[in-house]
Amino acid sequence: MNRTAERGVALIAAIFLVVIIGAGVVLLSILSVRNSQQTTQNLLQIRAQLSVEAALEYGVQSLVQADNCNTYDPSNDVVLVIDAYPNFVIKLSCVQNNYVGPPSQIVSIMTLNATAEWGSPDDADYVWAESEATIEL
Repeated sequence: MNRTAERGVALIAAIFLVVIIGAGVVLLSILSVRNSQQTTQNLLQIRAQLSVEAALEYGVQSLVQADNCNTYDPSNDVVLVIDAYPNFVIKLSCVQNNYVGPPSQIVSIMTLNATAEWGSPDDADYVWAESEATIEL
């Protein structure tokens, strides 16, 4: 058997294996980064939705105590600071409509609108959530 003809085959096979393993590692790292980014985006979106719900709960409680939307300036949204969501900009607005019922009873319908955003629209991690609630007092 002639050993001189087979000398470079082992080296080529080793280099090929190193290249294939390296490509696999690069592919796995890219997939891991994408998965991490998607998880972060999902977490931020859930936090935005929860912060909007917290703002609505705060607004409902304020309406129950004040019995009207006068605590809110209708031309400006109230910016809330919620300790659990320090990096979110949470805005709450209230619109009140009064209706007179049949026995001259005034019915007040308040519409609360809450929005929350994190980051700026130019960021990859930007999230925004909005929710609305209608309350009758």
